[in-house]
Amino acid sequence: MTTSLDGNPLAGHVRADLPGRFNELDVLRRHWARFAAVSQGAIVPPYEVLIHPSSGCNLRCTWCIGDHVPVELWDEDREQLVLLDAAKDAPARLPDVMAVPENMLEVVRGVADYRVEAGYRQAGEDHCGVFKVETISFSGLIGEPLVARRALVPAFHLLAERGMRFGIFTNAVLMDEPCIEALMGAGYVHISIDAGTADTYAQVKYGGRPAGRAMFEKAMASLRGLVQARRKTGSTVEINTSFVMYPENFHEVYDAALLIREAGADSLRLKQDNSGQRLLRPDQAATAARLIERIRDEVETDDFRLLEVHRVGDTQEMARTCSTCSITDLMAAIGSDACLYPCNYHPRPGGFSYGSALEDGFAAVWEGGLRAQLRAQLPVICPKVCDPFKNRSNRLLAVAKSVVADHGLDRLEEHVAQLVDASAYQVEP
Repeated sequence: MTTSLDGNPLAGHVRADLPGRFNELDVLRRHWARFAAVSQGAIVPPYEVLIHPSSGCNLRCTWCIGDHVPVELWDEDREQLVLLDAAKDAPARLPDVMAVPENMLEVVRGVADYRVEAGYRQAGEDHCGVFKVETISFSGLIGEPLVARRALVPAFHLLAERGMRFGIFTNAVLMDEPCIEALMGAGYVHISIDAGTADTYAQVKYGGRPAGRAMFEKAMASLRGLVQARRKTGSTVEINTSFVMYPENFHEVYDAALLIREAGADSLRLKQDNSGQRLLRPDQAATAARLIERIRDEVETDDFRLLEVHRVGDTQEMARTCSTCSITDLMAAIGSDACLYPCNYHPRPGGFSYGSALEDGFAAVWEGGLRAQLRAQLPVICPKVCDPFKNRSNRLLAVAKSVVADHGLDRLEEHVAQLVDASAYQVEP
């Protein structure tokens, strides 16, 4: 029997087609105790910390989000007060403090060791639990994390020894054997492919320079190397890929899906240009939609999933519509300068930092007064666009917090359980 979702205020804010950790509802299902503790006024560790190991990159992707999301603050007379640029061609970039192996290990240990005991409400009763960071992810705003692989490999081994979930978002061009070996202890590896041929890869990811062709082959070789190592070692690491659909490459999405599946990846995630500056024209979007349908019919299998992070041609859900940011209490970001920021789109020279996780310690900065002060100014001090997952999560959490304010945590928990029971999204362990 299908559960009716009539009267469930969360129902219209959940993507049924996105499974598990890709889905915003997972924030409330998987991390209910943490959300409840924060709702009751506690400061507890975030469930995920995203670290930028470097602000340098070996590629020049046309859609690089750091090139397109400056922080612009204006006064009431439309006079610009602040312009913080994170672009690759900006006059300055953040220093690579986290690329020093000793610094990386100290920060990672501080994150992994952070514990807070706090009360929370669940299943109609009050509980007390110990909260800690569950996942550390390595990524970048304009930087490629493997630029700092000398610092990352020891960190990977440390996290694996501690049994802590970790993962990386990378273009994989700089991936070598020590990286692949260390990543067998990861929860996931995510590789941005973005093309079905070496020529197009060179065009959209390396300024059209011929050397980009060899980089495509290296990225695909790294993907295959990861798959082979997983098979050999029995690792459970998820190997995911992505494709940003741009006017210059969308026509290759089907070919890319075939290559990626044949290489042995577990999934392909589709996105549009998150800045909104180079979206597909209606005719291009229609062609892309047909190719995506072919992927679903001919390429997708039980072992290879297609995930539309952005639905092609749909720009509405890309817009930031929330006046508050709640996901910032549950996910943290550390820039390449070792400072904490409101999210992974914030690290930039002169940006709004909470303080240094290296000099002051992660726990002290997370619980500090500066974070509380800047937290109250979000999203006014934010870039004009949001990370897709955080954007969707904030819309859902805004509704969730209004339910808590009007009816309490017990009622919200009922709404979450109802969505899970109704298979409103694909629950995963």
